[in-house]
Amino acid sequence: MDFQILRAVTLFQHLTEDELRAFASILSPWQVDAGAQILEEGQIVTHLYFVEDGSVQVRRLAQGRELLLGRFGPGAFFGEVNLFDPGTATASIWAMKPTKMAVVDYGTIREFLNTYPGIGFKIVSVIVAELAKRLRKTNERLVNVVNWSNDDAPSS
Repeated sequence: MDFQILRAVTLFQHLTEDELRAFASILSPWQVDAGAQILEEGQIVTHLYFVEDGSVQVRRLAQGRELLLGRFGPGAFFGEVNLFDPGTATASIWAMKPTKMAVVDYGTIREFLNTYPGIGFKIVSVIVAELAKRLRKTNERLVNVVNWSNDDAPSS
């Protein structure tokens, strides 16, 4: 795998060349066709995914309807929640066009983080920052939905 392509991934932008090369050695390349489902909501998640090229959509079922939660392009990653809190996918991920990705299973990444705690700290710091950003966005959306719902309520 050409580890320089991984520079586009936000998770790796703070790594030195040697650190990136070390982490790249545990990744497996994966090419996904347009329209392919990568993860299914409710499925057990066992890997961390990095989008190198292409784009994916994040979708979730709500009251029988599929809702678009977001889009990820080059530099994005997903599957990080289950790295820290094992469970099932909270949404489905679909490739919107041919997408080049790198993947690593959780056991391998945990072993790497334990073996290289300095690199691990850098990687986990970026994951936590991204999770915080996504949580803020979710909170904002929730407040907007609640406010919108209250606007429709009859006044007393």
